[in-house]
Amino acid sequence: MSEADRLNRVLASRTPALARALSPLGRAAAFPKGIPFQAAAARGTEINGTIGQVTDGAGGALPLDVLVEAAGALDPKLTFLYSPQPGHPEVRDLWKARQLGLAGLTSHPMTLPIATHGLTHGLGLVADLFVDADTTVLVPDPSWENYDLVFSMRTGATVAGWSFYDGDGLATETFADALAQIDGKAVVVLNFPSNPTGYAPTEAEADAIVAALAAHPGPLVVVVDDAYQGVVHESGRVVASLFWRVSQALDPERAVAIKVDGATKELMFFPSRIGFLSAGFDDAEAEAAWTSKINGILRGTVGSPPGPSQALMLAALRDPERTARETAARLQVLSTRYRTLRDALAGVDDPRIRPLPFNAAYFALIDLDPAIDADVVRQRLIDTYRVGTVHLPGTNALRVAYCSVAEADLPPLVERLAAAVADT
Repeated sequence: MSEADRLNRVLASRTPALARALSPLGRAAAFPKGIPFQAAAARGTEINGTIGQVTDGAGGALPLDVLVEAAGALDPKLTFLYSPQPGHPEVRDLWKARQLGLAGLTSHPMTLPIATHGLTHGLGLVADLFVDADTTVLVPDPSWENYDLVFSMRTGATVAGWSFYDGDGLATETFADALAQIDGKAVVVLNFPSNPTGYAPTEAEADAIVAALAAHPGPLVVVVDDAYQGVVHESGRVVASLFWRVSQALDPERAVAIKVDGATKELMFFPSRIGFLSAGFDDAEAEAAWTSKINGILRGTVGSPPGPSQALMLAALRDPERTARETAARLQVLSTRYRTLRDALAGVDDPRIRPLPFNAAYFALIDLDPAIDADVVRQRLIDTYRVGTVHLPGTNALRVAYCSVAEADLPPLVERLAAAVADT
C-alpha cells in the first residue's frame, strides 16, 4: 500500500466528508520519506548530516555578517535556516491561540495551522486538494478576481456565482438557491468581510448562510477566506470568523470547513507572504494525514515558508497585548477613513452614482448607472483628476480602497468622482 493510499484510508475512517471531497491530486498527495522527512527523524542526533544548508556545525545558522546586521534582533535560527514545511512550531501554536482568542474561545475543533506562502497560496492548496474539472466552486458575485485564477484557471473547475446583494443587505436566499442547485461535490468560498464589497453580515444573515450550508447533502468543502476578519466598522455586524459557527454546524459525514488566514492584514504585514491553512476537526490521526498531504504538496511546489517573516511574526505573537493594542490603533484609523468616505458618498446627489452597502474591511464598491461605462470613468479619473480606482470586470462598478487614502483626501476623491461622472 502506498503512503497516499494509507492516508486516504485514515481520512475516510476519521473525516469521511474530507476524504470524499479530495481531488485526484488530493488523493495522490503525501509527504515523501525523502530528505525533509529523514532530516526530521534525525533531529537531535549528535552528528547530523541530513539537510543541505550551511550551519555552524552544531545546528546553528552561519549567515553573512551583513545580513545579521540588517536583521537586527531577529532570531538567527528562524531567519537564516530552512523552516519546516508546515512552518515553525511556535509560530503555528501561537497563531492558533491568536485565532481562538480573536473569537473569544479557549478551544474549538481545529487542526494546527499550516503555514503557506500567503493567503492566495492557502487557497491554491485548497484547490489542489479538493478541486478538479468536475467540481463546482461557488463564489459571490462580485468577488475577488483571484478566485477565478485559483479555482478555474489552475484546475478547470466550474466557478458559479450568486448575486451578493439584496437591496441593502445580503442575498441569503439567493445563496441558498445557488447552493441547492449544485449536484455532487461543491466547494463554497465565504469571504466576510468581503473584498471587493467591504461588507460584513448581520447575525441573521450569517445564520441563514450557515443553515444553507448545513442542509447541503455533500460532499461539501466550505472555505472561509478570513483575509479581513475582525475589520468591521459598524455595530450589529458579525466580527468573528464564520469558520467557528460553520465548522460546528456541519455534519462531518457530509462537509468540512477550512480556514484560510494570515499575517497580511491581521498583522498589517503585507509583504510577509505568510498565510495559514486550518481544518475544522479535532482528530489526531486525521490531522496527521491532512498535514502529510499538504506537506507533500508544499514540498513539491514552494518547499517551505519564508523564515524571516516568521521570525518577525514571532515577535508580535509573543507579545499579544501589545499586538492587540497596536492593531486596534490602526483599525481606528481605518474606521475613521471609512466614516469619512461613507459621509462624503452620502452627500452625493447624482443618482447615477450608487454606493453599494459597505461597513467593513478596506473597500467601498460604487455602482454607476448602466448608461455610463465605469472603465471610461476610471480612466478619466486617472487622466484628468489624478485619482486611482479599480473597475471590476463583469460589473459597472468602481472599487475605492480607502485603506490607502488619507482621511483628508477622501472627500476630494468623491468630489472628483462626481465630476468625472458628470463629464461622461
